[in-house]
Amino acid sequence: MERGEQLAMVPAQLNMRDVIGWSESEKLYFENKCRFQFHFSKEKAAFVAKSLLNRENMLSFIEEAAKKIGSREDRVTASLFFKRYVFCCLTSSLYALSLRNKQFDMRLQNVIIIDELDKHSWLPSFSLQNLEGISMAGDRERWRSSVIEMIFAQNITILLDHLALYTKASKAMLWENALIYIAWLYDAWRSEEHPAHLKKRLEEDYRFIVQEAEGFHFGTSSNPFLNSSRKYEEKEMSKRQTCCLYYRTDGGTCCKTCPLKEAD
Repeated sequence: MERGEQLAMVPAQLNMRDVIGWSESEKLYFENKCRFQFHFSKEKAAFVAKSLLNRENMLSFIEEAAKKIGSREDRVTASLFFKRYVFCCLTSSLYALSLRNKQFDMRLQNVIIIDELDKHSWLPSFSLQNLEGISMAGDRERWRSSVIEMIFAQNITILLDHLALYTKASKAMLWENALIYIAWLYDAWRSEEHPAHLKKRLEEDYRFIVQEAEGFHFGTSSNPFLNSSRKYEEKEMSKRQTCCLYYRTDGGTCCKTCPLKEAD
């Protein structure tokens, strides 16, 4: 089964749409820091992320990704793909939310995954069908609530659930793959020089995501970060609670934060 025959490949004309709502400096940030592409070559294999909800599509994609990652287990490939996926989604959407008071349309059906076939180290990038940047309007807390619900309940959680279902990857591991990036991002941003009001916003946004947001924001019964986020809140980031399984790839090792190192 050929992957290209299963996944919904993105028409080239989507790549030519006008970009509105973002300044040049913002676009440069997204492209340089978030593996985000406002424009990409039509030669690249690109597909709508929602197509991965189909079991055959997902397993075919996982099989192809495994060859690039050097993985022999679906759950390992799922974990490492999900790490790359949430990196792309979270670095871009949370930067827009907290640093720019803007949002992307991050619903799963709007996300385009770009398979960087020419890379030795497999790091897919992404784009969106609707690239518009939308500025905050009205009460910020209500706006933030809706943005977080879109990022997670309408995107990340959906893909996470299907990855776990089709590959038997641990949901706890997948959620921690997301949490570690959230903690890393906000720790980095809060250490930068920003006006007092922006530092306060960064602190409030981080606390909302990992502690105050409710289950509906994530499409789950409760906040999946609530229990495990406390060690990140206290900057005790020396060890994860779950292993991301990178060590089970060809040439892979335990990451610096791997809990398995405690057994060494």
